[in-house]
Amino acid sequence: MPLETLAFNDVLNDDTAHFFKSGGTRRSSQNKRLDKLHHLLPEKGNHGTNLEYDIWYDFKNEPKIRGYVYTDVMTKFLYLKPASSMYCESVIKEAIKQDITEEGEAIFQDMLDTPNDKYKLSKSDIEHPYVIFLPGTNILFDVVDEKRIKNAVENDGAKLKLHPLTSPFAVSYLKNQYGKENLLDRKLSGHNILKKSKIVGTFSNSEMGLVALAQGSKVNIFDKKGMVEKTYTPIYNVLWREKEANIEELKRLLSCDFCGLVSYLSKNPEQKIKNFWDFFKDVIHVKPKKSKSLNTGTK
Repeated sequence: MPLETLAFNDVLNDDTAHFFKSGGTRRSSQNKRLDKLHHLLPEKGNHGTNLEYDIWYDFKNEPKIRGYVYTDVMTKFLYLKPASSMYCESVIKEAIKQDITEEGEAIFQDMLDTPNDKYKLSKSDIEHPYVIFLPGTNILFDVVDEKRIKNAVENDGAKLKLHPLTSPFAVSYLKNQYGKENLLDRKLSGHNILKKSKIVGTFSNSEMGLVALAQGSKVNIFDKKGMVEKTYTPIYNVLWREKEANIEELKRLLSCDFCGLVSYLSKNPEQKIKNFWDFFKDVIHVKPKKSKSLNTGTK
């Protein structure tokens, strides 16, 4: 079922929208460089379907597309995708077959050299070889495999980095479960800590595993079995379809001109956005019920 939007103008870099999503935790000014990409997006998706910001709904295994969503990634990308895990994975699978381009290499290097937090967070000298980056309170109890997390903390010495959007109640719960000494403050820069980690724990709602892959860290995914798919699940499912992911496939994904992952460094982002729509144009689309015509598409 679609999530309700949290603000009237629920779009990227709208102050009201972000206040309702993140409260008093302020976003980094680096996000503003995505404005030029956001303004290239149409008001609607293919065939009059909805295009919505920072939500996820999934008509799983249905051979139709009922809408599209987009979100911002690492302060560096827009990620466009159909609201269908099946079609999301299909485009990622095609993307990793593409050649690695000079632009793709440059985008990869930028992601590796200058990682940025979405939120205004404090730098830190803290260094741990194994850090697990927890999700925010809104999905914390839905996606975390607590048994595996506890094992990693007690037997492997893992530390838990709190998400910037972690409620006081959740902090108290995590202290009780894993020990205060094993938690890293939510206000510290996640990317600053990640850069110093050799082993990174992540979840498929998070960009942190992708950055960790780029920097050559070992990545462990702690998704709860049977959880509902999250923001980057299609990418994780494809890149980590075997036990370990492949940096070369990440570079192929970043080089792809139709996968929906559009960098602020792209030389022709408008064409990449057009190519994304073209990739799905022949799939049957279903307009929202309030539209006059319900079924469109060329297949």
